[in-house]
Amino acid sequence: MKRALVIMLAAIFVLGLPVLGAAQRHGQSGQHMMGPGQHMMGPGQGMMGPGMMNNMGMMSQMMGDMHQMMQSGRLSPEHQKQMLEMMNQMGTIMQQMGGPQGAQMQAQHRQQLQQIQKRLQQMKGQIQKR
Repeated sequence: MKRALVIMLAAIFVLGLPVLGAAQRHGQSGQHMMGPGQHMMGPGQGMMGPGMMNNMGMMSQMMGDMHQMMQSGRLSPEHQKQMLEMMNQMGTIMQQMGGPQGAQMQAQHRQQLQQIQKRLQQMKGQIQKR
């Protein structure tokens, strides 16, 4: 099960690479044309604003926490199941972020990520008590 979690975490990371890659490619060169905090995501996909970058940062931090929790070896089967659910949700969010409606969904994504983060912190507390 631990191997499946690592594979799932890697898949989420890979799904987010197109969004992050586009931001890096256009981040510095595009700022002077579009204004600070706005970056092109790719052909026809709109802008990557501060909200989307903050959401990606939040996901990155949560993936780091998930990785540490998996490495601890303290995940119960129920925790592993919950972790997979959270990873699936994050993967869906990343796919939506890279889609044509990504910019319009930033607030919704932020709320979903905050819920995932809360669940993750609760799980982290339970695991530390074990």
